[in-house]
Amino acid sequence: MRIKVSYLSILRDVTHVSEEFLELPQGSTVKDLVSILVKKYGEGLKSFLDPGTEMGQGILVTLNGELLSSNEMERIIPEGSEVLIGIPPFGG
Repeated sequence: MRIKVSYLSILRDVTHVSEEFLELPQGSTVKDLVSILVKKYGEGLKSFLDPGTEMGQGILVTLNGELLSSNEMERIIPEGSEVLIGIPPFGG
């Protein structure tokens, strides 16, 4: 299945793209996607997104516009979905 992945902030710098289309196996979860992205982009991305740990601490993940919490990483990604991954800006 084909999905669109968009990257925000520093993750855009790590991947060198702001968005891309990926082919995933049917029934893939958000956690599966993160594993695929870490394999593709290596340690630079793994330092922010590690599928082997509790995600969500400072990481923004949306699936079709819905903000996901760290305990929703097993959510199945539907065909044609848009996933946004980033680190929200901080400061004042």
